[in-house]
Amino acid sequence: MVGYYPKTLKEALKFRQELESSLIISGGTDAMVVKKTAPHVIFINDIEELKKITFDDNKIVIGAAANYKDLIADRNIPEILKKAMRQIASPGIRNAGTVGGNICNASPAGDTLPVLYALSAIIIKAKLKGDEVLEIRMPIEEFILGIRKIALEADEMVIGIEIPKSSYEFMTKIVFEKAGARAADAISKLSFTGLMKVSNDRIEDIRIAFGSVSVTTIRRTEIENEIIGKSIEELEEMKEKILNSYNEFIRPIDDQRSTAVYRKKVCRNLLNDFLRI
Repeated sequence: MVGYYPKTLKEALKFRQELESSLIISGGTDAMVVKKTAPHVIFINDIEELKKITFDDNKIVIGAAANYKDLIADRNIPEILKKAMRQIASPGIRNAGTVGGNICNASPAGDTLPVLYALSAIIIKAKLKGDEVLEIRMPIEEFILGIRKIALEADEMVIGIEIPKSSYEFMTKIVFEKAGARAADAISKLSFTGLMKVSNDRIEDIRIAFGSVSVTTIRRTEIENEIIGKSIEELEEMKEKILNSYNEFIRPIDDQRSTAVYRKKVCRNLLNDFLRI
């Protein structure tokens, strides 16, 4: 195994283009756990442009190598994402781990993933085209294909995560819940994210996502669209239908952390509580 230490994004992309079977590492917290390796390892911790957090009136962009500690301290990061990050592992892991790594690891139990799905996050990839950096954007649900499977070509790397402000600003109800053996320093048995905007007794926006209960995070926009525009009274009347609709997609497994029955029941309870206004 040979290590490479680029100082710029262009240099890192050149390595990706020229090297066969390269692995990108920033904090390396997930790579160590699953013993992930490759003939060539590209360490991106020294690339300052990948640690930046930028924003404008419409969006916030998180650099792929920005660590949890810095993101939690940044006042521009959505509070619901901070809440998920605060429950990730130990302070030492949060000092090194990154959202970019959590996404690219593509574990069904990734703590930030349900929040990012609910926030309609866009994954920003990059590759070299000649001497220019070509950026490619895709929704997170198209980027994560399955358990530890992502839509990333051998010459590409993730450089950022874009979150539209419309996905979290002005929400009137925001919920993130993680069921685990402990509040942090434990892999989640399941997690739930819910955001809702209610105005004049009507649901103007709703976003619901579940983690650790299927091969990828569950977010069903077709169910959300049935709820948007309904009154609070109508929401109460259709609640059982909504619960049953999600039941079809929540397909947990039995493992060392929990049982499928427990996971399914808790998901239903959390959703039921979230829909109570």
